[in-house]
Amino acid sequence: MSDVYEGQEEPELKNSTTPSALRQEEGSEEERLETHVAQLRHQIEEANYQYYIKDNPTLTDAEYDQLMIELQTIEHEHPELQTPDSPTQRVGTGPVQDVPQHRHPLPMLSLANARSEQELRDWHKRAQNILPDATFSYVCELKIDGLAMALTYGKGRLQIGASRGDGLVGEDWTPNVRTVRTIPQKLRGDNIPSKVEVRGEIYMPIQSFEKLNEEMSDDRLFANPRNAAAGSLRQKDPRITSTRNLSFFGYQIGYVDGMRINSHWETLELLRQWGFPVNPHVQQASTLEEVMDYCKKWEKERFNLPYEIDGVVIKINDLAHQEELGTVARDPRWAIAFKYPPIQVATQLLDIRVNVGRTGSINPWAVLEPINIRGVTVSRASLHNEGDIQRKDLRIGDWVLVQRAGEVIPQVVKPVLERRSGKEEVYRLPDQCPFCQTPIIRIPDQAMAYCPNKECPERILQSVIHFVSKGAMDIETIGEKMSKQLVDAGYIKSLSDFYHLTEEQLLALEGVKKKSADNMLAAIEASKKRPFWHILFGLNIRYIGEKSAQLLATAFGDIDSLAHASAEEIIKVPGVGPEIGQSVYNWLQDTDNLALIDRLRAAGLTLKEDRVEINGPLTGQSFLITGRLQAMTRAAAEEEITLLGGKIATGVSKALNHLIVGEDPGSKLAKAQKAGVPTHDEEWLIDLLKQHRED
Repeated sequence: MSDVYEGQEEPELKNSTTPSALRQEEGSEEERLETHVAQLRHQIEEANYQYYIKDNPTLTDAEYDQLMIELQTIEHEHPELQTPDSPTQRVGTGPVQDVPQHRHPLPMLSLANARSEQELRDWHKRAQNILPDATFSYVCELKIDGLAMALTYGKGRLQIGASRGDGLVGEDWTPNVRTVRTIPQKLRGDNIPSKVEVRGEIYMPIQSFEKLNEEMSDDRLFANPRNAAAGSLRQKDPRITSTRNLSFFGYQIGYVDGMRINSHWETLELLRQWGFPVNPHVQQASTLEEVMDYCKKWEKERFNLPYEIDGVVIKINDLAHQEELGTVARDPRWAIAFKYPPIQVATQLLDIRVNVGRTGSINPWAVLEPINIRGVTVSRASLHNEGDIQRKDLRIGDWVLVQRAGEVIPQVVKPVLERRSGKEEVYRLPDQCPFCQTPIIRIPDQAMAYCPNKECPERILQSVIHFVSKGAMDIETIGEKMSKQLVDAGYIKSLSDFYHLTEEQLLALEGVKKKSADNMLAAIEASKKRPFWHILFGLNIRYIGEKSAQLLATAFGDIDSLAHASAEEIIKVPGVGPEIGQSVYNWLQDTDNLALIDRLRAAGLTLKEDRVEINGPLTGQSFLITGRLQAMTRAAAEEEITLLGGKIATGVSKALNHLIVGEDPGSKLAKAQKAGVPTHDEEWLIDLLKQHRED
């Protein structure tokens, strides 16, 4: 690097400078080096932006490499100048040992689906019923089939890159995210907020996916570009991620400090200004007819894209309308995903067999002549239930249309009647469970049949497999094969038996060594700390999914309150409904199930929500905000209220203590005035928060 500083008069420095002057001169040399490093980084980042975002290369490969080599050399010789957001770090640093969790300040919501024009119109009608006087416009975006990410920037620099996870808590993959070249390390332009969360999709282009699979061994092939993108990001070594040619499209701002944004279209323009790639095919629409035209166009043209999409996302453009519409369960009312039908292929139905699910359901499935559906070999498919088979008139020996529903689970759509030969066999569900020979029962008005035997070996096995799964107890060292060994050996007859397993028992199983046994026992012990809703989900209660388990855990707080609730009280929980509610109530009336709960409690599992009650000056008071705030975001205001002990209400009722009214308030204001709820402006809220901060 001495060449960079030619022209300095060394003899004069030696003969005429004092020690303090020498230190001053050395300090200025360090400053010049820092300035030069900053210039190199700016040149490289500008070249990256022009190449990856603008598709307008401004440097030759040789010029780019020369700048990068010079920067790498300086950082190697002066490691104190290396920063996490340096362009040199995009090639990845060392392996990530543990992946920390990241709690999203604002939940990353899922989207409800529409699969027809009528379902899209129904969505619009629901929104219009909530805001009858509103005139909606829309933004249409291609639904990229990738991995949703939340990127947090502080003072314009990338701080956190986290996956969606369950919407509330994701995984912090920041070192790996830094290797994705289309994600800016720092924001461009002058209009940069002090803090902002940008959301978007990391994806793998189809060509990169195909090239990657050519390089992988047969047992490590990725099923599709989405799986390849997820697997490539979730590498312990960021250097591997850096080789996978991942890309990114920004599509939303989660939250932002100190800026007022009026529309989703304005959001996308901001993302472009800050240096994010925004999908070039986004389009505004003023009517539902224009929305449908967009959806139909891309259903035909999607196969010409260099990346995979599985539909279109439609968002109501006005952010004030979005705030007023809010969410239902964990889906925003202001957005919906229009899902395209998956690709269908014809193959032969060789046989119909059944398995028994974790709640005793008898599940028929199809044995198919193997067929390739977009790079995946399919040899079996779901048939749902006996009623579905009869409704579709499926027969053994039929040629059938098969599709990958949701691009994941293969399903038989219908028989190809024109190809029937007359030799096909009509199917009938067996009268007895094929695993325990117990007579199968059919419940009136239900399509599903059940094995009622709680001791059915297959039912026990499936319940065990579900219990150890990631969504339930997350005992990741125990998979399907190990679950089967444990059940076959008689070690696991009830879910609570996991917490009494010994090292001696595990070592007696085929292929289990001491280290494996220790890892399993450690994972079992760690599962005792799983939040209550995961345990509730893992109990194999009929119809209970992850979302309903969360709703029930939040509503009742602990297993005892839930067990003492009436069927009507459970059914009344928003998002639960009569089928789930009655099933939960019935399960909790069974003495065997209550005994299981007692055994799990005795084993040390967490059977209540870990709620932290904050006592503060606003304890006992409820707040609701409507309209746009100027001095802070709604999320920031709600967080401050909560930290002072206040509660954020979900809607207007006579029990509401305060309605905070911002600009362009919606229907909540009229409802509050009618109910006699006190209303306040933003200045009142700011004064209230300031007063208690000072206290």
